[in-house]
Amino acid sequence: MICVTGNQMKSIDNYCIEKLGIPGIVLMENAALKVVKNIDLDRFNSFTIVCGVGNNGGDGLAVGRHLIVEGKSVDIFVIGNLNKGSKDFNINCNILKNMNIKINLIETEEDINILVDSLKASDMTIDSIFGTGLTRDVEGLYKDVISSINKYSKYTLSVDIPSGMDSDTGKILGISVRADKTVTFQLMKKGLVNCENVVVESIGMPEVAIENVLKSTDDN
Repeated sequence: MICVTGNQMKSIDNYCIEKLGIPGIVLMENAALKVVKNIDLDRFNSFTIVCGVGNNGGDGLAVGRHLIVEGKSVDIFVIGNLNKGSKDFNINCNILKNMNIKINLIETEEDINILVDSLKASDMTIDSIFGTGLTRDVEGLYKDVISSINKYSKYTLSVDIPSGMDSDTGKILGISVRADKTVTFQLMKKGLVNCENVVVESIGMPEVAIENVLKSTDDN
């Protein structure tokens, strides 16, 4: 199995978008569909989805949309500055707004109390706060949110990597989501090698992108 660093995965992603012309939103949609594929929709009917404002959060928003289309009960929470959302996060955010889907912002401790109520009521929590680019310790409201997920979630699925984990080493950056299952995309991340219940799903990245990037990097 090929294992890659966060930087290698980012380079492969950029190669697909910039060199091959695959829109990032297409890769995001593919990722969301693969997450949904890994959810037992007969067992799980209510969801709390916690998103950051980067592309990992955009994945979570798209997952939420597909679950809503499936008739599931979905509470969506976003932590972070919406004015700093990534391009593809913003696209998915606007789609949900156009569908009149409520997006709960986490800005205060009171908002965390609302999140806790949702976590307690839901069958599954979907963690899409941080992706493979996290390098700093988790602090402040983010720390409180992850702590709440770990305390109250009945079952947690992490998108790409558990939020708070270093994707290269597996080190916990202050605090990390304790995932029951992780769906990671295209290639295994080095930091996930020792984690349990990790599923690697293709999101349509051509082999030429992977080969060219890995040939040009020395840290594989």
